[in-house]
Amino acid sequence: MYRCLSWIALTVACAGVAFSQMPAVNTNLPAVGSAAPELSLTQVMQAAAGTKADWAALRGKVVVLEFWATWCAPCIGEIPVLNALNASVDPAKVQVISVDDEDPAVVQAFLKKKPISGWIGLDASGKVFDRYGVSARPATVVIGPDGRVASTTLGPEQLSSASLLALANGDPLKAVEASAAVKAQASQATAQAFDEQAKVPGGSTDALFQISLTAGEPAQEGKESKTHVMMRGPGLMDITNASPDTLLSFGAGIPATRITVGGDVPKAIYNLHVQAPNVSPDKLAAAIELAIASGARLHIEHHTAVKDAYVLTASAEAAGHVTHGAQGGVAFYSRKTQVLQCINATPNQVADGLESALEVPVVNETGLDGVVMGMLKVAPKDLASANAALASLGLKLVAAKRPIESVVVSAMSDAKPVSEKP
Repeated sequence: MYRCLSWIALTVACAGVAFSQMPAVNTNLPAVGSAAPELSLTQVMQAAAGTKADWAALRGKVVVLEFWATWCAPCIGEIPVLNALNASVDPAKVQVISVDDEDPAVVQAFLKKKPISGWIGLDASGKVFDRYGVSARPATVVIGPDGRVASTTLGPEQLSSASLLALANGDPLKAVEASAAVKAQASQATAQAFDEQAKVPGGSTDALFQISLTAGEPAQEGKESKTHVMMRGPGLMDITNASPDTLLSFGAGIPATRITVGGDVPKAIYNLHVQAPNVSPDKLAAAIELAIASGARLHIEHHTAVKDAYVLTASAEAAGHVTHGAQGGVAFYSRKTQVLQCINATPNQVADGLESALEVPVVNETGLDGVVMGMLKVAPKDLASANAALASLGLKLVAAKRPIESVVVSAMSDAKPVSEKP
């Protein structure tokens, strides 16, 4: 299954971006053994009329919460496994609920093409996703019959009717080794979903190198389009319904704080598909930038000037926090939780995450080679807060002046919004 970390640093500064990624990104999920957060779903589909999906009604049952979305290819890959699991359990003792935060009409249309058994819980307000700390999906949370969290790390392929029945009878939840057939089924379903979403001739699984830019879906009246970012591994990504500056930030790895968009740039959204696993990050970033500039008819100019910045430095003890040999992962800053999650993050990725939080250029001069892990509480634009958190990793930010490269985006003279036809 596509459950590997991306080479790019993910920095989230707005609520309009949703991610599909490996479950390890969800480091804010409730602790095992803690009481399950409130389950206040706005609608329950595929359940008997009048059904309540709250802990008062569900107490005594094992509940499998699967956080998903119709646009999330790895989520779609888990549907066959989830359906088989749901068909094998005793509904009197186990309830499977697939939780989605999209419009009911979108979910209904999807289910006609790809049925999901069990209940579909709609979280229109997004409060359930927030309470459970779901920052990327798919994410699976298993609740025991006592209303306490039994697991946040086991996916549907690692669960079975026998293991869930044992939990219902008071035994600890144990992981099940997925068979080769189950893994192959999930991988095939995920790959097919990626191909369908990318809509690239020949299929993304056949391409040795492929970058495509297509028009995004126009926003519905009264609703703003939400950007979806799906990272499948080094050089493998799909970004949908994104503005050019968002594509440059998440696709080409340019910090959002260093991108200036001119007022002449048409308001348009695009989809970016990348299949280039054998290209170095620097070369791939340049290729992605070229695709965005050409497809969206934009001038993208790079300028370097000496500016005020923060320099990321390392003390002698920092080396003890670095792991060598692991592949670079993510630095994920959420302005909502004010937490910078470093998951196998390189020092450069940590610097990018800090830059998103502080909104000031951050330059990595640690000299460290390797990756770090940690959850850093960083208040927006607060250097003291950042340094207090970085101390746990032996790192520190120092104010200085450095040559900083920035990007200015402007429209070509004949540029038109993507929705306009020549």
